[in-house]
Amino acid sequence: MTIQSPLKYIKFLNLAKAIRDLTQFPSLNPMEECLLNNFALAWQENIKLSVSKAMRSSPDMSPSTVHRYLKALKSKGFISLDIDDQDNRIKYISHTPLSIHYFSLLGQCLTDSENP
Repeated sequence: MTIQSPLKYIKFLNLAKAIRDLTQFPSLNPMEECLLNNFALAWQENIKLSVSKAMRSSPDMSPSTVHRYLKALKSKGFISLDIDDQDNRIKYISHTPLSIHYFSLLGQCLTDSENP
């Protein structure tokens, strides 16, 4: 491994921190960011992620803790909760324009970190 590889990653971390510090984005704590990243992976695979499934998906957090973070992510505008067409008891976690913009900028940070 050359010295450039760690420096590229550090450059990415610095760029990503700058994105997170922008006032257009509400601040995320590490657990909210972890959940949001996991949701993004599901969205990329076109997986419909229900609230109940999300609450059971994290071995590091209790379902009530996950639910509290879901409410926080929703209030910050990063996710929306959409009611199932067939069963009103089921809600699905969906991305929002804010989360798409957030991930788009983070992706740009990854691209920019490749440039000297």
